[in-house]
Amino acid sequence: MHLKAAIEALLFASNGISSERLARVLEVDEEKVKEVLEELVKEYKRSEHGVILREVAGKYRFYTKPEYADLVSKITRRKYKNLTETQMEIVALLLLSGPLPKSEIDAFRGKDSSTVLSSLQKMGVVRKKRHGRGFLYQLSPSFVESTMLDEMLRDVSQKLGGNGSQP
Repeated sequence: MHLKAAIEALLFASNGISSERLARVLEVDEEKVKEVLEELVKEYKRSEHGVILREVAGKYRFYTKPEYADLVSKITRRKYKNLTETQMEIVALLLLSGPLPKSEIDAFRGKDSSTVLSSLQKMGVVRKKRHGRGFLYQLSPSFVESTMLDEMLRDVSQKLGGNGSQP
């Protein structure tokens, strides 16, 4: 078995996989897996590839390069493409402020957010988790990963002269 090819196949078949899990599945040392992953990251940065390998939230996954996104969107359905302005307002608030109770979201917006939060939950953009006697609303991990928000925040922070840390 060629280790690099095996890792590439597992990356392709997964929706994101950690180096630790790759090592377990392949029954090899995790450091060796990390070396191969770094090789693949460099290899897929080259212009002859239409995808790029990135680590997001501890998992490696192939993503379409930005210059091919419009082309790919012609054959795929973008799950989060049509968020309304009101929905985007709540997404931005949760992105910048982290998990919030509904009362704080309502206070920020100056009106009730029940319907919008419910629609965002149904779309898989937002999830709520129990916090004491109430709930906190936060962006779902699948939304953050699929929209690559972590990556975008790092890029914006670097362009603005920041240190790349989360807000």
